[in-house]
This record gives sequence, structure tokens and C-alpha cells, in this order.
Amino acid sequence: MPATPYVSPAAFRAHPTYLDLDSLRPDNPDPAAQDAVLANLLLQASGWADNEANQPLGAHLYTQSSRVRTDRSGMIRVHADQGPVTSVTSVSYGWSPTALTSLTSPQAWVEDGANLVVGLGGASGAWTGSLQLGVGVGAGTETFVRVSYVAGYASTQLGAAAPTGATSLQVADPTGIEPGGQYRIWEPGAEETVTVSPLWQPPAVTAVPAPATVLLVAPTVMDHDAGHDLSGMPSELRLAIVYYATALLMRPDTAAEDEFPDTAMGSTTRGKDSRSKATGLVAEARRILCSYQRVR
Repeated sequence: MPATPYVSPAAFRAHPTYLDLDSLRPDNPDPAAQDAVLANLLLQASGWADNEANQPLGAHLYTQSSRVRTDRSGMIRVHADQGPVTSVTSVSYGWSPTALTSLTSPQAWVEDGANLVVGLGGASGAWTGSLQLGVGVGAGTETFVRVSYVAGYASTQLGAAAPTGATSLQVADPTGIEPGGQYRIWEPGAEETVTVSPLWQPPAVTAVPAPATVLLVAPTVMDHDAGHDLSGMPSELRLAIVYYATALLMRPDTAAEDEFPDTAMGSTTRGKDSRSKATGLVAEARRILCSYQRVR
């Protein structure tokens, strides 16, 4: 499950769901308490989307172990288990899983966000005879490879307020944010797209990300408060999460209201509601997520 929801409570409230979102905790009318409940529900919806796609959709660090064969140019090709891949952080290879050599500065070519092409041992040029790479790995030889890479879409929140004209943004998690990349600030009434400076150097990716300051190509055109989404996720992905979260809020009050009991969609219908049934929202969310499912 992601650490933070892919859609913030503020962004969800701005969507025209026409739901009562101020009575989620009848015992506590404090808006902060209501948002806390909504954030938990959106976190569940984000985790559901990950499960439907069979992979985390938010940017994350992933390590994959494979067996491949080197080609005549000293290259290996690895199909990433998770995607889309935005960067490769480390590569180790060798003739045995217990005898791996690490590349100090791996240069990887990423095709279609899924296929990684990596040169081993600095080998290049025409092949003549038996090619030796590093620790006894030759052309056509089965090679053990361990690759760490960043997969998924950048999805974080602003860690601090940013005034109009800000040339940098503080984010809670910089994972997946790339120099030159474009990202959307989803703040209701103050949405805008920002471009990261090509000169910005991303921090080293770690399993537990630390906040970072991201430099921008151009200043912001609006004021922004902390806690709002900064995301590289396609808008339709965010919409799928909104649809499913809405369906959760439309669950039946009692079993008697369930139109499809004992079925996969039974828990997301509400019989005595004049609005469209939640089963349609779940079906539409699943339709969207079909395009983002993990492909082996």
C-alpha cells in the first residue's frame, strides 16, 4: 500500500461527487478529523488501484534479479517486471549469483518504459572472437543480473507553501521526479503544471525517501499551500481512484439494500440511492486501470 494517497482529500472534495463529506465522523465535526477519515479511504482506494494493476502505480524503488544472455556488443537486455521505468540506479552482474560485479555508473537505455538495455564492463565496438566482460562473462553467456530502478509515476505532496513566483518547490518525496519533467499541482482553484529544471540533480533514491527541494524552469503563477498533490500520474489514473473512493462512500447501509449479494460487486452498491449505482463507477475504474496493469 502507498504511504500517502495518490489523490489528496482536497482534490477529492473538488471533484463533483455530490457526496456529504462533512459527516464521515459524526462524533467529531472538526474538519481535520473529517479529512483524516477521507485520507484513509483514499489510501485504501490507492491500494486497490495498485492491486488491480498488479504493481505499485506511484514512483518507487524496485530491485529485480534476472538471468539473461549478453550479446556480441557486450549488452544485456532486461524486461522490467514493473513500470514505467524512469531511471536505473544500480546494476550488478556475474557468472554466479554469489559473484556479482557492480557497475559504478550504469548507463541504461530504457525502451517503452519496460525494456532496459545496459552495457557491461564498458565493452563496445565490433565483436571479434570470444568477448570477455569483467569477471568472465562472455558474449552469449548466461549472466546473472541484479538491477535496481525507479518505476511508476511521481506522486507526492508539497512539503511547504510556495508563493506566486516561486522558483523551487519542496516536496515530501522526490522519487520519480526527473530533470525536465512536467508535473501537475492539483490544488483546487490553483492548479498549474510546472516543469523541473534540466539542471536539477535528483537526490539518491532510497527505500525511505526524504523531503527535497525541486528547481523549476519557470516561476509558479499561483500561490500554493502545503499538502496538495504534485503528480506525474495521468489524470485518468487519478480519476479511477476518485471513482473507487466514491463507490466506497456509496456502500449499502444494510444487507437488504444490496442489489447483488454474494458477488464481487455486491459491497459497492446502494439500492435506495437516486444516483447512479456504484457498480458502474467500479467498472469504469477497472476499465481505466486495464491499460496500466503489469505486463510480464
